[in-house]
Order: sequence, then structure tokens, then C-alpha cells
Amino acid sequence: MIPPSPHSNESFAERLRFWRVSQNFTQAEAAKLLDIDRSYLSQVERGRSPGNALRTRFFLIEKSSSVKVNGNVASRGLRNLPVLSWTQAAQAVELGEIPRDWDEVVPSDVSDERAFGVRLRGDSMEPKYSDGDIAILLPGTAPTNGDTVVANLRNQGVFCKIMHVQLEKNLVKLSSYNPAYPTMEYHRDEFHWIFPVADIIKQLRRR
Repeated sequence: MIPPSPHSNESFAERLRFWRVSQNFTQAEAAKLLDIDRSYLSQVERGRSPGNALRTRFFLIEKSSSVKVNGNVASRGLRNLPVLSWTQAAQAVELGEIPRDWDEVVPSDVSDERAFGVRLRGDSMEPKYSDGDIAILLPGTAPTNGDTVVANLRNQGVFCKIMHVQLEKNLVKLSSYNPAYPTMEYHRDEFHWIFPVADIIKQLRRR
């Protein structure tokens, strides 16, 4: 029997179990999809506190509406993307310079083969995005006016901002959700790269 749908204030364990049972997954099938041991899944369903990796993967799989097809578990193309720290992103002035000694990965269903994540730092995009959230970037997609982007600016590091372009002047304006931060304006050739944000994975527990 499918348990009642959990409310937002109920526990992660209840939400996880509701998803598993409603999808008609065994614990072994759900554990395989979540890339964890069945015993760990069982412990979490009984109230053990989950790690951030499990939380993130579960919420992404839940959002992608994973289904069982012909008795097999399908995750709709989820794959692990490398996650850079803010410092690593600032140091990577070219895609080929992105470090390969990843400390962290995050599952995603984006199709861009070069996609990667960056853990945001600062409060300039509050209240929508927060320090510690992970931005999924698409190097293979050109950003357009109004996109949220992460930009690597020569000699100044990286910024997560809303991009506005003045083509006739070859200018890029970067604005913030937080009104305490003024709009910045630069020539396009002052950037190493500007990549659009495909998704933001919220940090569930503030560091």
C-alpha cells in the first residue's frame, strides 16, 4: 500500500519511503538508483540522518520522475558532474585547465558533455540563491540576455550574476538579486568565460 503523501515539514525518511513505495521499487532497486547500499537506505528510512550526497541525488531523481521500465530501474540519463570550489573556478581560465582531482560530484541530467558544477560563495544572489548552493553550468551553450550566469572575469575571479548584454557597445552588465550589490559593467573581452546556469541545487544545511 502506498503511504500518504508527506507534507513539506515531514522527515526526509518519510519522503524517501513515499517515493520508493509509490514507484513500486524494492529497497534494493531504490538503493541501486540512489547509488547507495541497501542497508544504508533501510537505515535512512528508519530515521538515520542522510548525507548531503544522498539528499542531492534523491531530490534530483525525484524531480526527474524516474520510472521502472520492464523491470529495470531507469534514472533518465543522470550522471555525475564534477563540482568545483569557488577558488578552483577562478583558477580555471580555460576549460582545459579545469582541475581533474575532484573533491565532489553531483548527479545531473543535463546533456552538455562539458557541464560541471560550481559551489557558490557569497550573498550577492540572496534571497534566491545562497552561499553553498551548487550551480550547474553549460559551457556548450551561449548565454543570452537575462540568464543567470557564472562568469570568470580577468584578474577579478568568478561571479554569479544576472547577465545583460549591450551588443552595440560590446558591453556586459552583471546584476545581483541582492540590492546591496551594484550592477557591474565590463567589455566582453574582459572575461575568460561566461557560462549559463542550467540549474541550482540548494544547500539544504548551511555551512
